[in-house]
Amino acid sequence: MAVGAATALMDDAWWVAALQYPGGGVTSCLWERSLPGAIVVDEGGQRFVNESIPYTDFGHAQLEHNAVPAWLIMDARHRQRYIFRTIYGILPPRVTPRPLKNGFFLQAPCIRQLAEKAGIDADGLAATVQRFNGFAASGVDADFGRGKSAYDNFYGDPRVKPNPNLAPLENAPFWAARLWPGDIGTKGGLLTDEHGRVLDDNGDAITGLYAAGNTTASVMGRTYAGPGATIGPAMTFAYLAARQTNARRTSHAVV
Repeated sequence: MAVGAATALMDDAWWVAALQYPGGGVTSCLWERSLPGAIVVDEGGQRFVNESIPYTDFGHAQLEHNAVPAWLIMDARHRQRYIFRTIYGILPPRVTPRPLKNGFFLQAPCIRQLAEKAGIDADGLAATVQRFNGFAASGVDADFGRGKSAYDNFYGDPRVKPNPNLAPLENAPFWAARLWPGDIGTKGGLLTDEHGRVLDDNGDAITGLYAAGNTTASVMGRTYAGPGATIGPAMTFAYLAARQTNARRTSHAVV
């Protein structure tokens, strides 16, 4: 930047839903929100996003909706069947005593009591769960299209039919965990062209200056293509930059 390099996307990040623990410690929430038998709601008990979308897109939706925190709501089948990542390590199904005791998880025998414990609107959450359970039965999420994409299905359960991402929340006890907006890195950085050359504010390449990877503004803009979406472009544009520098060196040698 000191030599006139332009930057872009400095206000954005690789957002991810974060789980924060009493006493400190944070980890990301990936598959837990996508697997069948779970939904994410705001304090009004309303869903606001397809829970299974890429984590960057999920983070954008959470911030735009101002669902801070949001709540991951699960039924007993979800906790009995799927592992859950926490600061204490990977929790196998059914093993929850410590996180439950310290308040990381909330648990209740019915949806309304869970809402009251979490400070969520009980009528709103009960209505949302009832509507979602209808979607699970039909296999079609009419509100957000959860389970329609290959990305959604990757974090689903193929044993669950007709939609690997949808199962009703109907088995007590019911569980809740807070989801906070978090990030795993910034999207912002130096603006580059298709050869990895760093550009100035006029869009002209700065001679001899190249950049690749997370030092640059994401080549995908504000979207997310899937796992490896930073590693692939970093390798590709580093290769392109190396070809450019080699071409310059060869050209100078000929001259």
